[in-house]
Amino acid sequence: MRGECDRALKPEAAASPFADKGLRGRPGSPAGTCYGGLSLPGTRRVMPFLLRLACLLCALLLPALAAERIVLANGEWPPYLSAKLPHYGYASHIVSEAFRQAGIEVRYDFYPWARAQEMVRAGTVAGSPVWTATPERQAFALFSEPVISDDEVVFHLRSKPLRWTRMEDLRGLAMVTPLGSKLGAWEAPIRAGILSNAYTLDIRTGFLQLLAGRTDFFPLAKGVGLHALNQGLPPEVAQRITYSPTVSERNEYRLMLSRARPDGEELLRRFNDGLRRLRDSGRLAQMEREFESGAYSRPGWLP
Repeated sequence: MRGECDRALKPEAAASPFADKGLRGRPGSPAGTCYGGLSLPGTRRVMPFLLRLACLLCALLLPALAAERIVLANGEWPPYLSAKLPHYGYASHIVSEAFRQAGIEVRYDFYPWARAQEMVRAGTVAGSPVWTATPERQAFALFSEPVISDDEVVFHLRSKPLRWTRMEDLRGLAMVTPLGSKLGAWEAPIRAGILSNAYTLDIRTGFLQLLAGRTDFFPLAKGVGLHALNQGLPPEVAQRITYSPTVSERNEYRLMLSRARPDGEELLRRFNDGLRRLRDSGRLAQMEREFESGAYSRPGWLP
């Protein structure tokens, strides 16, 4: 290469002041430019190529660089939320897709629910999916439009039928509530002494307490309770538990965003816009059909 380069130069180039630095030739020479003995194409041919390459790299990299990223505190509440399910569960997938419509990428970190709520309160994370809006939570958090909704029903042992239409029908009974969950419709009768309540670590533990006879019933969102029975307990054990058809309340679950962060209001606006676009495009209806088919309950089913 070095010999070919030297031969390509005009005779006077040999006396170039750059020769003693190992830089042969004159930049812009018609024969090309040589650096360290390597022959490169002429500058006029190289520059358009480099410009096109730079434009291509910008087109590929800028969208990735422009995408914003936020962290949400998630938890175990299958089939809606879970680190073990496709897309981290049905509700998590809706939240991710709505934010994606707004150009925002979501990372989920999983915690116990009580801790997740405190992280939102402190502004340690941008927010958390999905919660009911209570006056206590609204003091430190902003709430989106509804992401999902579900009926709350009472789970109990088949051997102890539970028929009720009003709270008074349950007088003297004991119930359990998972840590971090709101009491909702049950708060007033508990305060009035009609019912007693104990907190349990998680849903599976609550069902085990029910099976052991340590509590009389377990109020849960119906979809969550049925999933926990079918996926978390052996069939011969799960069949010992059923639920009353009476609905205690219909709950709407929303994305909760921290008021402690300066971007909270803007994130809320962009999320709600993304959720509406998801609904208008028909994508949300498709996801709902996949959920009803059980796809989000089985690891590895969804792409």
